[in-house]
Amino acid sequence: MKRLNLQTPLDYDLSPFTGWTRKHWEEAFCFLMKGIVDSASEGGARQRIPGPRSHHGLLADELEGFTRSMILAGPWLNSSQSGRYSWEGKEVDVAGFYRRGILAGTDPSHDEYWGDITDYAQHLVEMAALAWGLHLSKGLVWERFSPQEKCQVAGYMFQCTKVKYHQNNWLLFNVITNAVLKKLGMPYSQEQIDANLQACDHMYMGDGWYRDGNINRIDYYNAWAFLYYYLLWAILDGDSKPDIAALHRERTQQFVKDFRYFFSGDGSTPCFGRSMIYRFGYLAPVVLGQYLGCLDIPPGEVKTMCNGALKFFCGGEILTETNHLSMGYLRPCAEILEHYSCGGSPYWATKAFNILMIKPDDPFWQVKEAPLPIHLVSYSVPLKKAGLLLVGDQKTGHVQLINQKSYHDKPEYNDKYTKFAYSSVFSYEARQVYKNFNCDNVLQFSEDGINFRQRWEMELLYCERDFAASRYPLYEVDPAGTIHSWVLVKDDFLVLFHQVETSKSLVFKEGGYPLGFDEGRAKTVSVPGAEAAFKDGKLTFIRNLTGYTRQFKALQFCDDINGSNVRYRQSVVPALGFENRALRKFYLASMVCGRLGNDPIDQLMRLVTEFRIEENTAELCFHDGERAFMQIGEIRDVQISLNGRSLSGLIVVARVSADGKKWFVLDQSGKVRTG
Repeated sequence: MKRLNLQTPLDYDLSPFTGWTRKHWEEAFCFLMKGIVDSASEGGARQRIPGPRSHHGLLADELEGFTRSMILAGPWLNSSQSGRYSWEGKEVDVAGFYRRGILAGTDPSHDEYWGDITDYAQHLVEMAALAWGLHLSKGLVWERFSPQEKCQVAGYMFQCTKVKYHQNNWLLFNVITNAVLKKLGMPYSQEQIDANLQACDHMYMGDGWYRDGNINRIDYYNAWAFLYYYLLWAILDGDSKPDIAALHRERTQQFVKDFRYFFSGDGSTPCFGRSMIYRFGYLAPVVLGQYLGCLDIPPGEVKTMCNGALKFFCGGEILTETNHLSMGYLRPCAEILEHYSCGGSPYWATKAFNILMIKPDDPFWQVKEAPLPIHLVSYSVPLKKAGLLLVGDQKTGHVQLINQKSYHDKPEYNDKYTKFAYSSVFSYEARQVYKNFNCDNVLQFSEDGINFRQRWEMELLYCERDFAASRYPLYEVDPAGTIHSWVLVKDDFLVLFHQVETSKSLVFKEGGYPLGFDEGRAKTVSVPGAEAAFKDGKLTFIRNLTGYTRQFKALQFCDDINGSNVRYRQSVVPALGFENRALRKFYLASMVCGRLGNDPIDQLMRLVTEFRIEENTAELCFHDGERAFMQIGEIRDVQISLNGRSLSGLIVVARVSADGKKWFVLDQSGKVRTG
């Protein structure tokens, strides 16, 4: 495996944060495109990309590799005069490559025919990619076909109107396929365009966020599926429904404005949710929003987001030896794959290359990169509709994503969704050992102390600045039981407070952030009530604040020498433990910190100077004298005093600065009072 090492000189005058220019995107395109051309089948319609097979089968996988490569090629062809470029002394005929492959794949008499399209087939996904590519490359590909060839290609795509789609983001694939057929003057279904636009609109939650289907599946599909395909429709067919097109441009504007807070100082984002082999594909609505002129953030920030993200991934082992995008995140990682993943799947990432639709002479390319929020200030930004809380530390560039709402309908994806926090630096543990996930950043429970489970379905209770809360059953272990989990943020660390109600005697385990590294060993440090580990200028720390009776050194998961982390070859996780025995209602609390730095453990212990619990309430004091109060579970009317300020009501969380002048109160109704 290798990195994508570009030769284009860096320009830090124009791009002070990354050094990147349009020429870096063009060089990256040329490199990736050459790998695609080299791995094509004899007829050009199939992609023989090395990698595991998906559950869709070989034919669909090889089709997927071809059509997804056209996501990469389409924007470049859109601004190319000839459809060709020179690479290492040889000519690469991109337009000719796709003309040949498309005709072979859509011809039933050809050996490389893609096969008839059936209900729920992967072909339905891929026809949207093919359609968009045809639209962008119209002058170099579509218009070079004879009338008979056009009917052949369009007739194949029209099969999509006669089959069933999954009732989630897949419906938008139908919209795009039909919209392109309409644009090309070929048979299409307006009825399906209208129905599917409306069906997906029912999945909209607000503030630019969708859930994928009928449950709270909230992740980066919001960017690289929902917003992306709605914007494609707006480009293709928005003039037919200008009010709806304007609505989706507005939703993109809302999303991108908040999406800036996902980006860390090095251009990365928290690895969270499924399909993370799509990597930088989440830039898709950002670049299309810029292309359409519908964003309300400076173009310099757009450049920093886009350049920073692609540069970050190019610095990782994202390429195979055959010059294809690898099956992983920053390196190959089998555990991150889903059942639908194949060698061609990662090319959904190249939706980001729609940035090349912005012409070389557009003023955008001469705008100077501008700082993102993480470069300017530390922040805590709640995305209330999505149930996500973004926490950024300006000093280190570290970004944390706290989730109290999103989960997948498949519990085997729990490691990707249901941990309390995800990080731009401390990526989660993905490998199952003995059918268990590691306990990093999650409270786990077990009947036998061997087979552990963690939360799955959850109910968002609150999502505010520096605070998020949820309620959930004890999945598989005690479905009738209930856990309330409060996450309180201070600076760059977390205080977690849990109320557990169960009728069973169980074993509990809660871990801190995984400390990842590629070589050597981490230094571990233990003191009564806390565990820490240090390596390569990073640390992970967990402290017992109340309830826990055991602590576990930061070790590799089940002594697995092969590594279980998404981003690193090795990792260790410190943890705490508890057995409730006869207790049926009890409280656990911990402090978790993942930090860039080498703060000694005694200094970390002083971040929380006091923690007292009484029934379902907790009062604590932080290192700077700020005091906080939390009430969990059943919320009662209380009267409290924090740093000389008296507060009362159905208080969930209250905080008062050391001098008593600044204060915050969240009550049971969700109302916030500040001073």
